[in-house]
Amino acid sequence: VAISFAKIIVSSIKPSTEVLGRLPGTDIFCNQLQYPVATKIPGILIVRINSGTLCFANANFIRGRIMKWVKDENHRSEESTKGGLRVMILDMTNVMNIDTSGIHAIKELHKELISRGIELAMANPRWQVITKMKASKFIEKIGPGWIFLSVSDAVDASLRLKSNGFNSC
Repeated sequence: VAISFAKIIVSSIKPSTEVLGRLPGTDIFCNQLQYPVATKIPGILIVRINSGTLCFANANFIRGRIMKWVKDENHRSEESTKGGLRVMILDMTNVMNIDTSGIHAIKELHKELISRGIELAMANPRWQVITKMKASKFIEKIGPGWIFLSVSDAVDASLRLKSNGFNSC
């Protein structure tokens, strides 16, 4: 029982996050480690948070992990001369709730991304999450045009923006 309880605590503090890629010929996005055939979209990083709650216990850990992937992706992009990372899509499908620490971490993530010239898009946030982000005025800051119902919608909008020169909404 103690070991099971310890595992629950650790998984709450350090939840899994995964980089998503598109399965060829579909609009399905899945974990690239689980499905190596899933491909990255140039200029776009898609990350899924696998935690029911984005809270004081895990928010900074998640933000740090995402920023590490952003730095790694930018480094790879510079080496391959494909252009840099332009949009980071955060898949919030599994996040059922968020607290003030979680909102603060998302705000900090947004600030760090904007300073690097990267837009933040959010896909499929639950109504509890949206309600709290609206109350904190984060939706106004990010812009309602950067909130999407699905990862596929976010990718399509990002690709349209890319063809228009990535002008901010």
